[in-house]
Amino acid sequence: MFEDSTPHRERGTANGRGWFAPKFRLLGALYLSQYLGISFILAAVPAILRASGTALEDIAWIYGLGLIWSLKFVWAPLVDRFGSKRLGHYRGWLLITQSLLVATMTGAALLDLQDDFALLAACFALITLFAATQDIAADALAVTLLAPDERGLGNSIQMAGGMAGGLLGGGLTLMFYAWLGWQGSMLVLACATAVPLLLVYRHRERPAPADLRKDKAGLRDLPRFLRRPGNARWFVVLLTANLGIGLGYALLNPMLVDLGWSLDRIGFAVNIVGSVAGSVGALIAGSLVVRIGRKIAMAASQALVALSLVFLFAPAMGVESAAVLYSSICVMMLAYAANATIAATLMMDKSDPSRAGTDYTLQYSVGSLFSHLFSASALALAAAMGYAGVLSVGIALCGIALVAIWRYDGFAPKRFATQTETLDRVHDTRLSRV
Repeated sequence: MFEDSTPHRERGTANGRGWFAPKFRLLGALYLSQYLGISFILAAVPAILRASGTALEDIAWIYGLGLIWSLKFVWAPLVDRFGSKRLGHYRGWLLITQSLLVATMTGAALLDLQDDFALLAACFALITLFAATQDIAADALAVTLLAPDERGLGNSIQMAGGMAGGLLGGGLTLMFYAWLGWQGSMLVLACATAVPLLLVYRHRERPAPADLRKDKAGLRDLPRFLRRPGNARWFVVLLTANLGIGLGYALLNPMLVDLGWSLDRIGFAVNIVGSVAGSVGALIAGSLVVRIGRKIAMAASQALVALSLVFLFAPAMGVESAAVLYSSICVMMLAYAANATIAATLMMDKSDPSRAGTDYTLQYSVGSLFSHLFSASALALAAAMGYAGVLSVGIALCGIALVAIWRYDGFAPKRFATQTETLDRVHDTRLSRV
């Protein structure tokens, strides 16, 4: 493998059609749909259960389902190792997991939220598992489908789709729950999740590099990724870049509660207004990656994170102006999405197409677990230092991240020559036979 900033021969396939290229429509629909169910479970179901009188201790376990998402790197090698040549390696996984999501949501709609809670808990776990596996396959497909100069746009669509899925699943569905009810809400989510199936069915996947490997993907690929030249330093950049925004995100809701905001007002502000701002941030970030380059874009996103923490001093100091607080929320969510979009683009750059699901998911999971663990300490720190003190720490961490970004010299996309050239030869051979 070697550093190479020149995309492989698919460069420009989507440039002439931009957002309307089939690959971007497919990825956008997949990323939106995979967040519908899990956002509803993690954001709306706890509120619904609490409103019906369920004890807090009987609700808390639901948030543990998010751990399934963070641990998906454990079975990511299976997605790379096993695939259907007839359906397409990752296309086959997407058809299966998307269908299972629709079927499980439909089954959950037939259950009663109170009387069948144990069965519903199993459905929630399955929905999270299927969505996480679908995400592995979608990310792997994106790595193999997008040329380096398309990854900024592709990941902005990924993040914006996730934000839209959270808005629809965790925000609007909860707002209309009184009218839809449990069965209606689950059926609407199931129908919305089924929409990408048509796009997946129409997609014709090229032979996957994972199928061309003599040694199939396995758990040994996880430590192998860490041993690649430069990847240890890349993890330092990736992990430090998540710390400041993780602290800010962890403090946001408690600060708003302390200001007397109701839960439904917080949900509207963060999950709906904030998601719109986040989508804008993701789209801007994807464009910046192409226009100013990966290194400058990542440094700019980290500076934006620091600015968002400055804005959060308003709720930390007890400012009650709605305009100021909504501005603080929007700037933070915009920074969060921009930072995540650029990081995802670089994670794709580091992912070998022959083990795309494993490489990308490992980077995501390590960053996610570290960020969650660090964010979990934010409230404990706030008890000792106050909100303003923790925000000051977050700004200092952004400075450390900027230094790490500036000193890192591996921002050029890696070209995994052997796998890519073999793939092109196989593809050309098959075309010549047609």
